Amino acid sequence: MTITTVILDIEGTVCPITFVKTTLFPYFLDKLPETLSQVTFPITSPTTSIEKILASSSFTSSQSAFAHFKQLVDNDVKDPVLKSLQGEVWQLGYSSGEIKAPVYRDSIEFIRRFPSLFIYSSGSIGAQKLLFGHVLDEDKSVDLNGFINGYFDIPAVGYKFESSSYTKILNEIGKAGEEVLFLSDNIAEVDAAIKAGMNSYVVVREGNAPLSESDIASHTIIHSLDELKI
Repeated sequence: MTITTVILDIEGTVCPITFVKTTLFPYFLDKLPETLSQVTFPITSPTTSIEKILASSSFTSSQSAFAHFKQLVDNDVKDPVLKSLQGEVWQLGYSSGEIKAPVYRDSIEFIRRFPSLFIYSSGSIGAQKLLFGHVLDEDKSVDLNGFINGYFDIPAVGYKFESSSYTKILNEIGKAGEEVLFLSDNIAEVDAAIKAGMNSYVVVREGNAPLSESDIASHTIIHSLDELKI
């Protein structure tokens, strides 16, 4: 069956994996103390978006909240509350022009031309929309969200290493697995998508984790979205 829909991972697939660790994470940790200083702990009647994100927590001070989230960032923990909080903070950087997403040229062109395209990332849906809304394209910021049909994250469908997450996506978009191609730099994510019945390729980019010989032998590998014949 012809592939009619493509689902893209973000970091390491359509933009450098270093963008998160060298730009987004440091920006988040730099701005987080100021963000948390505007919250009165413990939170009893949340009104702001930040307070609503933190409402289920038991933090007693901004210092304890910062220490908690810094530890999660340092250990690259995919925590839904952290992801939502990061999205709020990163919005400041994107809006001010301090942050622009370095999406690969082949990915920009593919997103603009392929008719049925979705994003699935561990980053929050809000953060995904911010990233694609502020893409660096020939020294200017462009918005690619109008070319994307939908977004999925951990709260929406589950963790990316679980095949059930991809089954939920198929049900959500109303497609058979053989019609769908999922692209990711992560072998475990690719395997989970294949287990759910999707086609799935491993994307190799500069800076990504090296693949073993067995991984290369047992998976379809691409180095650019230009290689896709769909």
